[in-house]
Amino acid sequence: MITGRRWGTMAIALASAACGSTVIFGDLPAEDDGAGGTAGIGGSVSSSTADVAVSTTVDAVSTTTTSTSSAGGGGSMGIPDCVETEPVFEMPGLRPADIIVIIDNSGSMAQEANAVEQNINVNFAQIMAMSGVDYQVIMLTDHGNSSVEVCVGPPLSNTTDCNGVPGDVPNQFHHYDVNVQSFDSLCLALDTLYGANGGGEADEHGLHPDGWSKWLRSDAIKVFIEITDDDINCTWNGNNLSDNGGDPGSPTGNAAQAAIQFDSLLIGQASNQFGTQADRNYQFYSIVGIKEKANPLEPYLPDEPVAGTTQTDDCSTASGPGWGYQWLSKGTRGLRFPVCQFSSYDAVFQAIAAGVVEEVNAACTYSISAPGVVDLATLDVTYNPGQPMGPPEPLTLLPSPAACGASESGYYVANDKIEMCPATCERLREDPTHTIDVSGDCL
Repeated sequence: MITGRRWGTMAIALASAACGSTVIFGDLPAEDDGAGGTAGIGGSVSSSTADVAVSTTVDAVSTTTTSTSSAGGGGSMGIPDCVETEPVFEMPGLRPADIIVIIDNSGSMAQEANAVEQNINVNFAQIMAMSGVDYQVIMLTDHGNSSVEVCVGPPLSNTTDCNGVPGDVPNQFHHYDVNVQSFDSLCLALDTLYGANGGGEADEHGLHPDGWSKWLRSDAIKVFIEITDDDINCTWNGNNLSDNGGDPGSPTGNAAQAAIQFDSLLIGQASNQFGTQADRNYQFYSIVGIKEKANPLEPYLPDEPVAGTTQTDDCSTASGPGWGYQWLSKGTRGLRFPVCQFSSYDAVFQAIAAGVVEEVNAACTYSISAPGVVDLATLDVTYNPGQPMGPPEPLTLLPSPAACGASESGYYVANDKIEMCPATCERLREDPTHTIDVSGDCL
């Protein structure tokens, strides 16, 4: 099967792989096991905060080989055939990350706002910078010097006067100055995306008429961090989002439906940034009124149920358990933390930073660095189990993401990349010592 014109094989050791959509809710069961699909809210983050280790080895063919034979893809006398100037298959570098932080400015949020100011530089931005991730923070909240306003100082921003205009740092920190209240975070995120020029709410200084969308990068993973002590109840463009009513743990309840509706509106606004329902490009972390676990610093993981069955089933200083936000986190494989633990936001921001670093490694994606040279019909992608070790398993090329279904051994090719199907990626993520062999024949 393998000819002399085959490109070299790359064996890649993956750890905590990130991948595409994971069905959590919607018109499918609420507590899905991550078996993939083409609907629901997706993304992937490992519950572990371990570093991601990636190693590669390449057995390359000679860069000076010539051929007089047309077999296996052809060539002509004196013209290099399948000359390799770089590996055909390569892992991409760390993906950029656009981190959208939304902070409630209502009167009960003074201690939380102060905790954000005290921790976002040291316990978040510093970790992101040390990781080598190309990141930027986009903050949606009221800027200022009052107890419920937020003023981020250097080095993340260049603000020196909290009573003045927020000081942005290009490609690192941007503050869209807008007042966020108890119930309207999601609607304000939608309304300010394109700003006043898009028919939405302007920032308080009129500096960004095109909204915060102008800072987004299409190749970046989007990460929302929602910080509020209340629930969802707002209207945007005639769409009412409310997480009150019905069973909060059911995918047919108002909480899940509010999350689904926000997801649909967000993707409808900018699918080029946030992805599609088949392949989402964002995660949602919640620092909300969820009740603490026995260890108050331990987050709720994506596969754990929505916490809280009544409005009063929340942490001590909150007004509600934030059911709708919890569903968004579950659906996008984000973590959930109790907002009341503001004295421990150092640990919260560290955990979120570690989760973002894992996500941007995108270890379920393989670039085809020489598109148009490789015969995709000859792709040979093999999964080699780690622990426990098992026989190599060939993976199956599928025609599109929609064909993935619940397949745990499928992949597809899109935009010159080999993409593991969601359930395949989940399976690989659960085997952090596995390797993948990728090879193919030249055209």
